[in-house]
Amino acid sequence: MGRPMVLKSLNMVVSGVGGQGLITLASLLAGSAVESGTKALVAETHGLSQRGGSVEVHVRLGDVIAPLVPKGGADLILGLELIETSRTAYYLKENGCILTSDMLLRPGIPNVKMPKREELINFLKKVTDKVYVVPASEMAEKVGGSIFINSVMLGALAATGLLNGLVDINILEKNVRGLRMGEKNLEAFKLGFDYCSRGRCSCR
Repeated sequence: MGRPMVLKSLNMVVSGVGGQGLITLASLLAGSAVESGTKALVAETHGLSQRGGSVEVHVRLGDVIAPLVPKGGADLILGLELIETSRTAYYLKENGCILTSDMLLRPGIPNVKMPKREELINFLKKVTDKVYVVPASEMAEKVGGSIFINSVMLGALAATGLLNGLVDINILEKNVRGLRMGEKNLEAFKLGFDYCSRGRCSCR
């Protein structure tokens, strides 16, 4: 069996809503990359960053120069909420990967018709055939609540193989444990990792 392919860079857009810990996730990932000897750039591009508002964070690892991922240039959309994942799907490059939580939150704007989860997933599948929906809501609740969805999704990302050669997973786990409520965050991370292991979320 050959060695897994190592990417020279990883361009990703993390999308979700305020209060989900997107910036914590991105900072943790970038910091772990730097500790692993990899260049990392992070750019926060907020819509409405207060709790419940749209948030997107650009993370670029490896052989990169500018902090913002261009439209059509993302290897990965890492979504913490389905509507926001759909909203940022235009960043994805051809044959890119979408890894998203199953969480669906009602927008803060009154009288807005809520899309169905199946409708959003079908839309994403028209963008790419690499769409993986992680039951992160259920996993986070097992740990202690929806505040752990970011750690679940970080663990899911770690299991895709996209971080190979860019981020040392042992360093990433160490830094997850260093968060407030570190053991619970690490438990959530491992749940996400286990779900996407064994090729279930094959982004490579």
